[in-house]
Amino acid sequence: MIDCVEVVSRYFEILEVKRGAGRLAVSLGLPLRGGDLEDIMSSLYKDLTTAGCYPYFSREEAGLILYIHRPEAGARRWAMALALAAATIATVYMSGLALADPSKGLSWSPLAYLVGLLLPLLVHEMGHWLVMRLNRVPASLPYMIPAPPLQLGFLGTFGAVINMRWLPPTLDSLTVMAVMGPLAGFVAAVPLAVVGLQHSLLLPPHEAAARGDLIGIPLMPLVMVLLGDALGFPSDSVVVLSPLAFASYVVFIVTFLNLIPVGMLDGGHIVRGVVGERVHQAISLFVVVASLLASVYIPQLSLFALLALLIYMMTGGRHPGAAIRISTPGWKSVASTLIYTLLLVLTLPLPLSLS
Repeated sequence: MIDCVEVVSRYFEILEVKRGAGRLAVSLGLPLRGGDLEDIMSSLYKDLTTAGCYPYFSREEAGLILYIHRPEAGARRWAMALALAAATIATVYMSGLALADPSKGLSWSPLAYLVGLLLPLLVHEMGHWLVMRLNRVPASLPYMIPAPPLQLGFLGTFGAVINMRWLPPTLDSLTVMAVMGPLAGFVAAVPLAVVGLQHSLLLPPHEAAARGDLIGIPLMPLVMVLLGDALGFPSDSVVVLSPLAFASYVVFIVTFLNLIPVGMLDGGHIVRGVVGERVHQAISLFVVVASLLASVYIPQLSLFALLALLIYMMTGGRHPGAAIRISTPGWKSVASTLIYTLLLVLTLPLPLSLS
């Protein structure tokens, strides 16, 4: 780990180096470069992670301490990523077959469901990944996760995931990383939703009631309601969602799930970026309790309440924050929080139906 210490020596005076179990504890003296201390640490963070050294800055009684971990380098599992992607494409396409009606055009094809679901989900993950790359946060490739097809009661995919191997450097980078995924996915999903809704069917209530092949949707994201109003959908009509519109519906629901401010969901990351650890934990607990109580009166919210409870039980509502413990939220965190609030409102599932 000598190379890690050498990297540190370019930025700070080194007062002492202690070797412990799997890590170094480096006592830092004065910075060797001018400028804001947080900016200097952020630059050092990037150089350290590039060298395979995972840093954690802490202000203690002894002064400023830099802890450095150096885990085994994780291999880029391109073969696994490609295999999972191929499997996911297959299962999502099979799900699209269950919704397809080729006589109604491209928006009713399995390909429309495939593109409408996977494109925004991948754009969501790439939004996270690009911010991680910009800040040199160690992370895996995005992995798509296949699921049983719609014919077996699933959607064909459980989404995609990135394994973030270390904490982001600052609270600002944490909030930007967290919000960029939902924002990018949302922006990608909206035009697809518009096209999907334009090609959906509008039926009079009596005709919809006479059909036995329609399944009602108990919750509808606010953005879908607003788009339906903008497209001039009659308030007394029943909308039969095209596969493309249904895929967009799923994307908005998944986006809202990610925005729930609990634990280490995207919403939890953003809240942790602007409040302290204890306040974040209290907010997580409040959201879980409030969701469970709301689901008693609005059963359609049970899925969200159970997810919030599960995430809270997995993490205890805790969040480690950023690698630079002395970092403070700045204008980027404020902007991220405003965007987060807007996305949370727009994807809010309402207990009514467009379908």
